[in-house]
Amino acid sequence: MEITSGTSKYVAVRSSLLERISAMEIGEQLPSEPVLCDEFGVSRITLRHAVDGLVQDGLLAREHGRGTFVTEPPAGARYPERFADVVTGFHRQQTSAGHTVTTRVLRQALVPADGEIATLLDLPVGEGVVELIRLRYVNGQLHQYVVTYLPYERFPDTLTADFAHGSLYDFLHERYDVTLTRNDLVVRIDEATPEIALNLAVPSGLRLLTMASTVYDSADSPVAYGIARHTPENSEISLTLQTASTTNERA
Repeated sequence: MEITSGTSKYVAVRSSLLERISAMEIGEQLPSEPVLCDEFGVSRITLRHAVDGLVQDGLLAREHGRGTFVTEPPAGARYPERFADVVTGFHRQQTSAGHTVTTRVLRQALVPADGEIATLLDLPVGEGVVELIRLRYVNGQLHQYVVTYLPYERFPDTLTADFAHGSLYDFLHERYDVTLTRNDLVVRIDEATPEIALNLAVPSGLRLLTMASTVYDSADSPVAYGIARHTPENSEISLTLQTASTTNERA
């Protein structure tokens, strides 16, 4: 397998495995780890990382003592996001409904804010922001691909915090005493880029429900900007509009 410059080995292996299993029958067995490591020219750690992601996505299943097999993804239960008169995040919404939320962090890095991000977060162009890219699951089912940007100078610990578990908004409240009071949402349809398609296991160019969100604190200062792209099975939102006083809830 040839790995092109700028492409991580993990992404290249995942892409090759996706292509392979798409042509395999349900129940068919993958070659052993040593065989795949030799074929792809990668370490066992890299291979397991890619396979673990596909197991979590429901495309592969491990059987102890036997190997790894192509499996049929579970029937797509729907977990719509709901927006009413409180500022509440994805984690709090779903756990409050009795669901289990898990997260796989794909990227957590300090990057310069481009013009759009700088404007939305009220920062100078080029100022450092933490870019957090995550896959989020509900009851084991892949739900969304989320990219979030936070001002590094204000929230430096978000660069190294472990966001594989728990809520980002809870972390901001507990570490920085941030209370969210406003959420500006834009809902649109975007085409899946090759990277997003790879991680959501959908065809490149597929049109996806996309929600862009800018959340603000009690001083009406922008706290974070995020873009969530949803799997086709979870392309549903629920809105409640009513006249009410401002209410806050941690997410």
